[in-house]
Amino acid sequence: MTRESYHQGLERLNAEILRMGSMVTEAVDLSTRALLEGNRSLANSVIAGDDDINEIGLWIEGQCLALQARQQPVAVDLRLLHTCLLMSMHLERVGDLAVNIAKIAKRIERTPAAEPYFEILRKMSAQALEVLRQGIKSFADRDAALAESLGTIDEPIDEMYKEILSRLLHPREQDEAAEAHEWATHIALASRYIERMADQVVDMGARVAFLVTGELDAEYFDRSLPDLPDHLGE
Repeated sequence: MTRESYHQGLERLNAEILRMGSMVTEAVDLSTRALLEGNRSLANSVIAGDDDINEIGLWIEGQCLALQARQQPVAVDLRLLHTCLLMSMHLERVGDLAVNIAKIAKRIERTPAAEPYFEILRKMSAQALEVLRQGIKSFADRDAALAESLGTIDEPIDEMYKEILSRLLHPREQDEAAEAHEWATHIALASRYIERMADQVVDMGARVAFLVTGELDAEYFDRSLPDLPDHLGE
């Protein structure tokens, strides 16, 4: 592989990450709309489209491994391959969560008692979509500051998730007791899936910040990480 074709490969990889991000954003938009509107057609389109997202993810994984094996990149090129590989994994997971929400949209019972929770889900969905769009933008623009701000954008989603669980477990006077209703389980799961989507994007932000700065913030991960080799941070 020539250096020219190598750099073309990196450019194609970058473009495919953005294409995957666009597809996942659409899946999240459609799945949450399906949930909020009770639209089975939108839900079915999300479920049917997940294979295309997975296919791009597999291509990205193969391209990352092939470029690394053939060229043994260092510094920013190696960080780009590392970031693209992990971002594709996070995006694929967000796509899976969108499918889960679409499946709930096909099953959930829409009753007057559930309406207060749907209003919270509406706000959660809008905020999660914004986090995702900003996460993808941070990669496209190589904007470490934006990437690092995703955790702050995510905070209202965490609070709304806690509010839904609290109201389901401890109904207010104006809320109908939810524990006997199947829709309550669906509401709890949908809110959890939306919250997890945003968490995936926050982790994507940590990858983007690493790409730009060469410094990996271990705050977002469950275990401490070893020191990085010098050639990663050059």
